[in-house]
Amino acid sequence: MTSKNIPRFELRRLFGLPLLSAGEGADAIPPLESELTFDLTGENPENRLFGRFGPGELRELLEASGLLAGLSERGYPDPVLRLSCADPSDQRICLYAGEETRDRLLFEARLQLAPFHPRRPIGPFTEGSSFRMLVIHWLVLSSPDGTFTVDRPRLPGQEKPGLGLLNQTLALLKEFSRELSVDGVLDVPDHFHTALFYSRAFRYLDPEAEGRFLAIARDLAGVPLALASDAIREGCLVDRTTGAPTPWLAAEQVIALRGPLSRFLRSPSYREARNRALADHRFVVNWDLYRKNLALRDRP
Repeated sequence: MTSKNIPRFELRRLFGLPLLSAGEGADAIPPLESELTFDLTGENPENRLFGRFGPGELRELLEASGLLAGLSERGYPDPVLRLSCADPSDQRICLYAGEETRDRLLFEARLQLAPFHPRRPIGPFTEGSSFRMLVIHWLVLSSPDGTFTVDRPRLPGQEKPGLGLLNQTLALLKEFSRELSVDGVLDVPDHFHTALFYSRAFRYLDPEAEGRFLAIARDLAGVPLALASDAIREGCLVDRTTGAPTPWLAAEQVIALRGPLSRFLRSPSYREARNRALADHRFVVNWDLYRKNLALRDRP
């Protein structure tokens, strides 16, 4: 019987050691001792992000991504940085506007380095396929002093208005990914608007899910985003042909950075399957049902 106490580790990271990577080129960045300890045992006594990035290194990456400059332009020139990285499955970065409270939160990312296996066959991949991924469990960009307006209404799940810094955040995640030698970045968006924002860089791993999502975006393009996303959350999206309710399906969106994952998302077979799904789906919102749901939701 295999002991649960035996540490699991990623061989590709182990082979990043200087003594084992002589043939990988002079530009290869060897892991720190703390990073190797993090991979092997999950221990992180120095509270470094993934055992690698301390506050100094992280501030350099935040600067290079444009996040710090963007915050400064929005009136937050010197955010407080806090790392909480004891749990390997919850590597947390927070930036605050002064006081370290939820009301002054500017940025929060909860991340994990983890192997990913498709839940079912997709393209050339099976349940046995494995990818080393940077997983996004939670990502928030919020303006502590902002207010919702008619032009910028509250989106489902929002507590504060956004900061408009998603591109800079994606640049930060890509830089993490390059330094950590992962195959890609993975997220499972829980709202339509989240998937739409991420779609500037992410693609659904399943081409049929990508085509279905693009069909929703196409058919609801004339609906204000907050309204469209809330209607989908309320279960009011229906198939235009059959009238059947169409629930929001949780599926993996990825940024593919290298190897088989990247080749598949750029392949003709992926594009063909995506385009078939896009052409086959037509959606509309059942507004009568949405009004009924709103009335029930607002009832004391």
